[in-house]
Amino acid sequence: MKYILPANHGLPDSILGDPDLLPKTSEGTPSLTDVQYEALSQGVARGTSMLVVAPTSTGKTHIGIWALSSWLFARPGRHAVYLVTHRALARQKFEEFVALLSDRYLGGDKSSIVLANGDAVEDGAGGVPTDPLDALILVATYEKYLAMVSGSGIRSDMSHCVIVCDEIQILGDQHRGRNVEVLLTLLRKTRWGQLIGLSAVIDARDARDLREWFNATLIRLDGREKHLHYECRTPSRVLTFRTDKAEAGIQSAAPTPQAPNDTALILEQLLKNKDALPVVVFCMTRRKVEQLSQEHARKLGLGASPTQPLLPELRESTTAARELSRFIPKRFAFHSAELIEEERALVEGKLESGHLDLVFATSTLAAGVNFPFKTAVFDDWKRWNDRNKNHEPMPASEFHNMAGRVGRMGSKHSHGSVIFTAKDNYQERQSVNSYLNPDQSTPLTPRVTPDDFNQLALQLVSSGVCQTQEEVSDFLSSTFSAMRELESNKMGLSHWTSAMSQSIQALRTWGFML
Repeated sequence: MKYILPANHGLPDSILGDPDLLPKTSEGTPSLTDVQYEALSQGVARGTSMLVVAPTSTGKTHIGIWALSSWLFARPGRHAVYLVTHRALARQKFEEFVALLSDRYLGGDKSSIVLANGDAVEDGAGGVPTDPLDALILVATYEKYLAMVSGSGIRSDMSHCVIVCDEIQILGDQHRGRNVEVLLTLLRKTRWGQLIGLSAVIDARDARDLREWFNATLIRLDGREKHLHYECRTPSRVLTFRTDKAEAGIQSAAPTPQAPNDTALILEQLLKNKDALPVVVFCMTRRKVEQLSQEHARKLGLGASPTQPLLPELRESTTAARELSRFIPKRFAFHSAELIEEERALVEGKLESGHLDLVFATSTLAAGVNFPFKTAVFDDWKRWNDRNKNHEPMPASEFHNMAGRVGRMGSKHSHGSVIFTAKDNYQERQSVNSYLNPDQSTPLTPRVTPDDFNQLALQLVSSGVCQTQEEVSDFLSSTFSAMRELESNKMGLSHWTSAMSQSIQALRTWGFML
């Protein structure tokens, strides 16, 4: 931690006096994490583009807010775009910005802050903006923003705009990475004013390559401000790893009755220990969230109660609302992407106010959302891959990003605990190799490949991003994947050129291009 601002930090006076935007000690001095101090030293509040890679719970969100606020307040006519991975996270950031910025810095103009996700396009005053791309602050999911700029035509010059890309490792996601890469390539060609990329789980090589592709400053720190205790429970032993004692490596001990390897028994143990609360149980599917929630309700003696009155915060009598109204008075709840807005806000508000000891959740609650969990339990760490028709381990980077939701900065806990299980020796080897090493990251896999050129070329032309063969070729050659291909292939992009020509010819044959 640092308790002083770096020289030439660049933060405007309005932020310096705002404890919500600049964390301070009880004595009133600045309280910065190491990565926050380094980002300010390198110019995040002075318009410097940067990629910030640091573990969860090191204060990266504040870095993005400093960049956004400093950019907007420095000169009239500037705009900001804040990109996130999930709809629920977009909603949370939107509400956070409305509360933090509208009254204090925007003259009460809530309509200048706009949300665009898969559910809605709305402004902070509850209206529907006529041109959301012109909003002073636009909070959007990556895919929604790509659809918006593709549909209306992106501006050739965005030098007036700061773009904050949260959880930027989604660039390598198997299912979503290609669209994110298309969006970032599109933005890169517009000459942004400032770009801030934030991630907890990008490895050293990927960070260097992304820095080069973005032409940005790299801030990469490995140390955590609050430490994690990992525990893998197997039938034959208990394996542990502590980030505050990393030099000791993985420790092994014989199993005991105090270390069961069944989720229900683990919860029974944890809920008796106030120092372990609150607990989040991560499930791989919404169905498993529902199953574990009902099992816990039965253990507490909660029978079905169709006439249960709704909690005052809930207006719509959905199945989830009725269940939450039964569960929350017993200090537990569930959270998934299927919750409607008022249900999500209720669960998250009860968490923040300390009224919940236990939450069953899918990964949506782990998407960058800051909650005061002390313990995370993984009910499973494999999920169904419909393409390959089997259950596959989640990437190590995703596991550690979810695990990092515990023991976060600003919470009262000295550390966070992460518990997961392995059913047999094979699972033990899988899990130990990936999950008992918090520094283990999943390398970014480039998602633009010649196999996809037909579909990608059609996407670029039909959306109006490209109109000629030269523009399509130029676009594909400027992607992050192309940069990686040039690094690894002595033949350069010659095989790409052939595939691109075939794709363009296909577009002409189909009548999409003259």
